[in-house]
Amino acid sequence: MTEKLTELQSRLDQLETMLASNGFAAGAEFTLADCALAPTIFFITNMLPGFGAKAPLEGRPKLSAWWTKVQTRPTVKKALAEMAEALKAMMAGGA
Repeated sequence: MTEKLTELQSRLDQLETMLASNGFAAGAEFTLADCALAPTIFFITNMLPGFGAKAPLEGRPKLSAWWTKVQTRPTVKKALAEMAEALKAMMAGGA
Protein backbone atom coordinates (compact mmCIF):
# COMPACT_ATOMS: atom_id res chain seq x y z
CA MET A 1 0.00 0.00 0.00
CA THR A 2 2.82 2.41 0.85
CA GLU A 3 4.32 1.83 -2.59
CA LYS A 4 1.05 2.76 -4.31
CA LEU A 5 0.62 5.89 -2.17
CA THR A 6 4.17 6.93 -3.04
CA GLU A 7 3.44 6.40 -6.72
CA LEU A 8 0.23 8.44 -6.49
CA GLN A 9 2.09 11.29 -4.79
CA SER A 10 4.65 11.14 -7.60
CA ARG A 11 1.89 11.35 -10.21
CA LEU A 12 0.38 14.33 -8.41
CA ASP A 13 3.80 16.00 -8.50
CA GLN A 14 3.91 15.36 -12.25
CA LEU A 15 0.45 16.84 -12.63
CA GLU A 16 1.62 19.91 -10.69
CA THR A 17 4.36 20.50 -13.26
CA MET A 18 2.03 19.91 -16.22
CA LEU A 19 -0.84 22.18 -15.20
CA ALA A 20 -1.08 25.50 -16.96
CA SER A 21 -0.24 28.38 -14.67
CA ASN A 22 -2.85 30.71 -16.12
CA GLY A 23 -6.12 29.26 -14.93
CA PHE A 24 -7.39 25.90 -16.02
CA ALA A 25 -5.74 22.55 -16.72
CA ALA A 26 -4.68 23.23 -20.28
CA GLY A 27 -4.65 27.01 -20.40
CA ALA A 28 -6.80 30.05 -19.80
CA GLU A 29 -10.01 28.39 -21.02
CA PHE A 30 -12.12 25.68 -19.34
CA THR A 31 -11.78 22.52 -21.46
CA LEU A 32 -12.50 18.80 -21.43
CA ALA A 33 -9.20 18.38 -19.58
CA ASP A 34 -10.77 20.14 -16.60
CA CYS A 35 -13.92 18.03 -16.90
CA ALA A 36 -11.86 14.84 -16.86
CA LEU A 37 -9.60 15.91 -14.03
CA ALA A 38 -12.22 17.25 -11.61
CA PRO A 39 -13.76 13.90 -10.57
CA THR A 40 -10.32 12.38 -10.04
CA ILE A 41 -9.18 15.23 -7.81
CA PHE A 42 -12.50 15.09 -5.95
CA PHE A 43 -11.91 11.47 -5.00
CA ILE A 44 -8.24 11.99 -4.27
CA THR A 45 -8.88 14.93 -1.96
CA ASN A 46 -11.73 13.16 -0.19
CA MET A 47 -10.21 9.70 0.16
CA LEU A 48 -6.42 9.92 0.19
CA PRO A 49 -6.14 11.37 3.71
CA GLY A 50 -8.09 8.34 4.97
CA PHE A 51 -5.12 6.18 3.98
CA GLY A 52 -2.72 8.26 6.06
CA ALA A 53 -1.23 9.97 3.03
CA LYS A 54 -0.11 13.55 2.73
CA ALA A 55 -2.93 15.88 1.71
CA PRO A 56 -2.93 15.87 -2.11
CA LEU A 57 -3.00 19.66 -2.52
CA GLU A 58 -0.29 20.29 0.07
CA GLY A 59 2.85 21.67 -1.54
CA ARG A 60 1.21 21.82 -4.95
CA PRO A 61 0.23 25.46 -5.48
CA LYS A 62 -0.83 25.12 -9.14
CA LEU A 63 -3.03 22.11 -8.39
CA SER A 64 -4.51 23.85 -5.36
CA ALA A 65 -5.23 27.03 -7.34
CA TRP A 66 -6.73 24.99 -10.18
CA TRP A 67 -8.96 23.04 -7.76
CA THR A 68 -10.22 26.27 -6.17
CA LYS A 69 -10.93 27.81 -9.58
CA VAL A 70 -12.54 24.80 -11.25
CA GLN A 71 -14.99 24.39 -8.37
CA THR A 72 -16.51 27.79 -9.20
CA ARG A 73 -17.78 26.55 -12.57
CA PRO A 74 -21.55 25.88 -12.31
CA THR A 75 -21.36 22.53 -14.10
CA VAL A 76 -18.45 21.34 -11.98
CA LYS A 77 -20.13 22.60 -8.81
CA LYS A 78 -23.27 20.61 -9.68
CA ALA A 79 -21.37 17.43 -10.52
CA LEU A 80 -19.24 17.66 -7.38
CA ALA A 81 -22.33 18.14 -5.21
CA GLU A 82 -23.86 14.99 -6.70
CA MET A 83 -20.61 13.10 -6.20
CA ALA A 84 -20.36 14.29 -2.59
CA GLU A 85 -23.90 13.14 -1.91
CA ALA A 86 -23.21 9.72 -3.44
CA LEU A 87 -19.94 9.37 -1.51
CA LYS A 88 -21.70 10.28 1.73
CA ALA A 89 -24.39 7.66 1.05
CA MET A 90 -21.76 5.06 0.22
CA MET A 91 -19.80 5.79 3.39
CA ALA A 92 -23.01 5.49 5.41
CA GLY A 93 -23.67 2.06 3.88
CA GLY A 94 -26.43 3.20 1.52
CA ALA A 95 -26.90 2.32 -2.11
